[in-house]
Amino acid sequence: MAESPITRTLARIRLAYARSRLKRFLTWWGRELLPLVPARLRGWLVEHRDELIVRVEDDAIVLRRASEAPEAAVRVARTEPEDVQRDAIRRELERAEERPDVVFCIGARHVLRRTLTLPLAAEENLRQVLGFEMDRQSPFRADQVYFDHKVVARDPATKQISVALALVPRLHADAARAPLASLGVPLDALDACDNDARLGFNLLPPEQRASRPNLWLRIDTALALVLVALLGVVMVQSLSNREQALETLTAEVTAQSRDAKSVAQLRTTLSDAIGGASFLAEKKRARPPVVDVLLDVTRRLPQDTWLQRFQYNQGQVQLQGQAKEASALITLLQQSPVLESPALQGAITPDQRTGKEQFLIAANAKLPGAEPAADEAEDEDAKQEEPDAATAQR
Repeated sequence: MAESPITRTLARIRLAYARSRLKRFLTWWGRELLPLVPARLRGWLVEHRDELIVRVEDDAIVLRRASEAPEAAVRVARTEPEDVQRDAIRRELERAEERPDVVFCIGARHVLRRTLTLPLAAEENLRQVLGFEMDRQSPFRADQVYFDHKVVARDPATKQISVALALVPRLHADAARAPLASLGVPLDALDACDNDARLGFNLLPPEQRASRPNLWLRIDTALALVLVALLGVVMVQSLSNREQALETLTAEVTAQSRDAKSVAQLRTTLSDAIGGASFLAEKKRARPPVVDVLLDVTRRLPQDTWLQRFQYNQGQVQLQGQAKEASALITLLQQSPVLESPALQGAITPDQRTGKEQFLIAANAKLPGAEPAADEAEDEDAKQEEPDAATAQR
């Protein structure tokens, strides 16, 4: 089956890591730190799975754990019924808490071993390269053998690698492990043994190896799930915090908006009040005060003239009274600094009782800026030579 691009990419990454100095450093560092770790914790960090080495002889199936001496091997007679053989193998597998790897050993004389020198670039697809080279390095084709390899040396200077190759004919390997296959015993590895010692290969194809739960995969999966759950909690908490912050900010904005509206209303009220006050002040400044107008009129009218009515309304002044010569009053009022455009209103009528002329004069009050100076008022007083007491009586 062709490898997927992801598989090839992961293989290249693993190969680059295997060649790197980082792996060598981490390996050395781990070896130095491992003795400092407590033994109980060291058992969790380092996986030491035992192996059950199985050999098939003419009269028996020999079972021996790699951690035990050869004398502790268990022999199961092949003449026994299959149920008995199967139970004996099962007891040996379940003798320890953790199930060991089942390694089937064949004689080293049946395994062909070669050491090959290949370009360094071939390490990326080494198994495929060895499959192409199989008919040149052995009398078999790649589909006729089970094979495995190990990189024993790398030479960056010459860009070459040394590869240890081991292979066994499929027919011989299948015939040798047929008794175990009939008993339904799954195998984890197929290797050659020399004096009860493994050569260190696994000639069994990956698809024929026993499937077993991967503890570290389970741990990694559990940690990944915990990480996802924590990320979910963090995201939910972050959203909750943002919602709370948004609600708080909204409340603050609403309160600030209310305060701003209140300030705006107060500012409008103040502006209206200032505008009203300014309007009155402007109105007051736009026309001379009534007292000034009355004082100026009093000073300018002759002694034989007296007023019956004085009216001052929105800058309009009306004088009604009697005088010996009413038309002469227009000339006098034209010289006033607070009045302008004096004119007679209606006809002048004589009064038979007093012998004077009745008049009605209208004038406009002047705008500020044309107020009479103090010295002009004094000069006017000198010209008129009218005592204030007589003026007040009029």
